[in-house]
Parts: sequence; structure tokens; C-alpha cells
Amino acid sequence: MRHLPFFISSNRPTDCHVMQDTMEEHSFNEVLGEQLQRAPYLIASLFLHFLIGLFVMGILVLTAKQETPPPQFVAAAAEPPPVIEEDPIVEPIVETPLIPEPVVNDIPVETEEPSPTLEDDGDPEMTAKEPLEAHEWNGVVGLGGGAGGNQGSRGGPGGAGGASPTEAAVAGGLQWLKDHQSPGGFWDADGFMHHDLFADQAASDGAGNPVNDVGLTGLALLAFLGNNHTLNSGAHQAVVRDGITWLLDVQQDRGLFGEEAGNSTLYNQAIATMALGEAYYFSGQAPMLKRPMTKAVNVLVRARNPYGAWRYELEPNGDSDSSITGWMVFALKTAQETGIAIDKGAFDGAEIWFDSMQDKNTGRVGYTWGGDGGGVGSLPSRPSNYIEKFPAYHSESLTAVALLSRIFMTDSAKVKRWSDHPNYAMLKKQADLIASKPPRWDENDGSIDLYYWYYGTFAMNQWGGKHWKNWQNAIEAALLPNQRRENPKDNFYGSWNPAGPWGEEGGRVYSTAICTLMMEVYYRYSRVLGAR
Repeated sequence: MRHLPFFISSNRPTDCHVMQDTMEEHSFNEVLGEQLQRAPYLIASLFLHFLIGLFVMGILVLTAKQETPPPQFVAAAAEPPPVIEEDPIVEPIVETPLIPEPVVNDIPVETEEPSPTLEDDGDPEMTAKEPLEAHEWNGVVGLGGGAGGNQGSRGGPGGAGGASPTEAAVAGGLQWLKDHQSPGGFWDADGFMHHDLFADQAASDGAGNPVNDVGLTGLALLAFLGNNHTLNSGAHQAVVRDGITWLLDVQQDRGLFGEEAGNSTLYNQAIATMALGEAYYFSGQAPMLKRPMTKAVNVLVRARNPYGAWRYELEPNGDSDSSITGWMVFALKTAQETGIAIDKGAFDGAEIWFDSMQDKNTGRVGYTWGGDGGGVGSLPSRPSNYIEKFPAYHSESLTAVALLSRIFMTDSAKVKRWSDHPNYAMLKKQADLIASKPPRWDENDGSIDLYYWYYGTFAMNQWGGKHWKNWQNAIEAALLPNQRRENPKDNFYGSWNPAGPWGEEGGRVYSTAICTLMMEVYYRYSRVLGAR
């Protein structure tokens, strides 16, 4: 719009005023007309700018709603422990198949099925009066090997006349187990109290998990076999015969004892195989036990991870743990002593596994990798509901498993004394660590761990010296006063309460069998390298 100069003086003549008025009037009309002519364009322009503004604002709003989300922070997995360069784990070069099986193909198989009642009582051609007069294990897994007491060839300091406190404890434990064996021959984890002898007394308690019946039956049989009660000798040979018969009855064609039972499956299989193996050995390798023993061993061999160790699965999946691996070593060593050839790779794989899980500084052996395994040098595992009640720092169970396994995997033909062992420095660290945590039965501080005490007792006995003397005093002080001996006419007499982190799983059968085995330490195994 054009601006007019309103600066003419008011002292000018009238005609000037008229002219001025005329000009102003004319100018106003022109301006008004001009503005009216421009109005449509102005309105259109304003409307266009308004639309543009709305469009821009819409873009801004939409853009604001599509902002990039903030990054999600996920904790990285913990790095594995550093590799100790000075002591690397070397994968062995094995030319055998990835999963070697026992060399048993040339063993002839009987055409008739074994007698389900074992009435033949072993090998009819066996001439030795006592099994160990013909077979004496002194090198590898030495079942006995020394004279002792009235218990026959399996005996020792605790076996003389059955009068010592430890032999009295063994006798009491075996009697309780005998009284609570099911008519079918097995030990019922959660139903043993139905076989109590004294109806007028309180029923025995301490039920375990029934998925462990196979393993508990094997453990109870080992306690009888350890005291020289076999298929053809001893006061309790009928108990052993019935137990072995039950194992044969529940063994599947593929060799598995009973049904698959989750994480318990291979524990059950290993312990039952040990029991069958000892019965087979002390029967003089009775032919009727050869086939079931061979099939049982095949299950263990096939479950091993190639070039490695074992975990829960019947089919190897790459996972391993120290606890199951220890049981496997003993089961396969037992089989080896019966004449079944076991690929050396199985023991090499166990050694490599233990080496990979041990803390190079303390010697402590961990459980497994991943999940709640803890990794290298970790404390033992615990059931989730017992972590606080039975703290893991009281226990060195897996270190004891590894040490005892390594002792029995030692080639005593090449290693004559401990100081000559190629891994002596680490073995000594582990023995020292176990010795620093001796048994102590204290339910208030949660120090009870029968599983640890079992492996620790046999490991310290093998190690000998001051370590064994101190442990011997501690284990007797822990177990002897806590055996149930209040009343010979009650349903608990001779048993041990199922205390500790694994008591709920195994129950009273477990605690009684494993404590009885510990009291047999004086003669159950001969020392691989003798006394220190």
C-alpha cells in the first residue's frame, strides 16, 4: 500500500485545502479500490501459509512420535577364567572312535537267560573258599587286599572280632539295612518304613526321593559287599542275592537299570554298575553275570562326551560335571577289574575335565560350567532350598571326588611313591584343602555333608600320613556318636538320620548306607601307593 506525504502546512489558501481534500479523497478511494482488488490474493496467501503451517506442524508431531528408542543395556556374560599359559590343557590325540565302547565283543554270550533267582550262588566251577583268596585287588581299585578279623579276607583294624566301635557301627548299619530291604530285593526310598520290625514303636522316618531307588539299592549292596557279604559268602549273602536279582530284573535290554529318572539316571546307573561289578568280581566272574555287567558298562561308555567326561544325559551333549564323572571313574574301574576292557580315553577324559575345573592356586575343583555351576574352582553345589542351611563353604566335596578319582587312575606300576606322581604338586594342594575342612556333625552351623565326608574319608585314607590320622579321628567323632543306638528294640537302631544337603533326596537309606561304607574304610580299598 502506498503512503501519502501528510506534511502540507495548514496556512495555505482555501483552494489548496479543497485540492488537498480532493486529492486525499481521491487517494483514499484509489487505495481502497486497490486493496479490494488485492484482497482475494491476500486471503489466498494467508490460507496457503496456514495450510503450509499445518503441514509443517504435522510433520513435527509425527516425527516426535517416531523418536529412536533408548538403547537396551544387557549385562554381558562373565568372561571365562583366564587360561593359565604355563599349564595348558592339551587335547589328547586319540585314534579310536569318538565314543569307544568296552572291548567286549569277543565275549561269548550265553544262549539261555540268566536265572532270575541266582540260586546257583555264583560260578559252580569256582574252587576258592573266599573270593579274595583267588582274586586280590592291590593295584587299581583295591577291594580289600589285607587280612582281617572274623569277617574273612575283607577286614582290617576295625574288623578284629567285630568288637571295635567302628565294626559295631558297621554291624548296626547293615542290620538296619537288612531289616528294611523290600521283599522284592530293593531298598525303597520313601517306603522303607513299611518294613519296620516293631509295630509298637514309632515308625522310622526320613523318606527319600523314589526316583533314587536304583542308586540306593546299589549303595546298600556296596555296604554289604564291603563287609565280605557276597553272593556266596557271609551272613547276609541272601540280602545280596536278593538285591542283585532285583537289579537284573529291572535292567532293560540296552543295559539301563530301571527307568530314566532325570538327573538321577546316571547316578543310579553308575552306583548300580559298581554293585553288580563287585558282586561279579567276588563270584569269580560267574558267567550268568557277564552279560548284564557288560550291558551296564556300555550305557556308561556311550554316555561319555567324546574326548571328555559325563553329565546327566544318556546321550552325550557336550556338558560335563565333576560329581557324576567321579562315580563313572569308579564304576569303570570296577568293571576293568572284572576283566572288561575299558578304553583308556575314558580315564584320560576324566583327568582332562578335573584339570580344567581346578583352581591352580588353591586346588579346589568346581562343579560345572554355566547356569548355577560356578565354573573353575567354585564351591560345591547345593539344592536351592538348602543353600543357607548347609553353606557350601563347609565342603570340599568335588575336590575330594577329583583327588580320589586321580588316585585310583594312577598307574601304580609306573608311580611308586607320591612324590614321583607327575601331578603331585596339585594333588598335595587338594589333600591339604580337604584336610583343612574335617568332618564335624553340627546341625546348627550346617557343616554336615555326608557326600563330602564319603569321598574325603577314602581320599584321606589313600593319602595317608598326618592328613589321614586327623581325618580318621574327626570322622569317627562325627559318625559314631550320631548313629541311632538309643534302643535296640526300636525302628531306628543302627541307622543315621538323613542330615545334610542331600538327606532329603536320599533319605535314611542313603545316610545309613553311606555312613556304613565310611566305617568300612579300614579294609574296603587297599592303598594304591601304600602308606605314606
